[in-house]
Amino acid sequence: MENVRHEEECLSYKDVIRHHRYDTPSYLIFVNHQPNLGKHKQQYIQAVRSEAQKIIPTPIVANDIEVEIIYSTSISAGSRADVDNITKPTLDALIGIGFTDDRQVRSVTSTLFDKNKGSIVDGRVEYMGQLFFTEDKHVVLVCVYSDSRLNELGGEQAVRKKRREEFVGKYGSNEKTRKKI
Repeated sequence: MENVRHEEECLSYKDVIRHHRYDTPSYLIFVNHQPNLGKHKQQYIQAVRSEAQKIIPTPIVANDIEVEIIYSTSISAGSRADVDNITKPTLDALIGIGFTDDRQVRSVTSTLFDKNKGSIVDGRVEYMGQLFFTEDKHVVLVCVYSDSRLNELGGEQAVRKKRREEFVGKYGSNEKTRKKI
């Protein structure tokens, strides 16, 4: 009985109830725009749509879509959107570009990182550099996961290799990147 309890304590909440999927997003959409709400919501939606159109050739038609939204900002809490209010406009922006209908999305997570506060963060350097080591006050990263689209793109290893090559082409090798950061 004690061993069972220990195993349960080692599993994270996400590991217990998450759909099985690859951990590599099919698409990474970086948006350097404040997720404005209210009268400026359409500007944010258009910014997401514009960036998504640059990298997503056709909408995903499968029902295996998961979306992760990461908002990294240096704006104080009273002047920025709440993380839960970013989800709906972001999904709305992706309709017709990332997927045909938001009913295809089976899971959405949203995370806020305040760049003014120290945090311990895990992730791939290809994602974190643009989120945390930029002068932009607002960066939203939208990760679109779909195993069916990932397979269409050549599989997890091919997508990771392409992203790594793009990152190295933009920022240089590990040695050069360390010096910049």
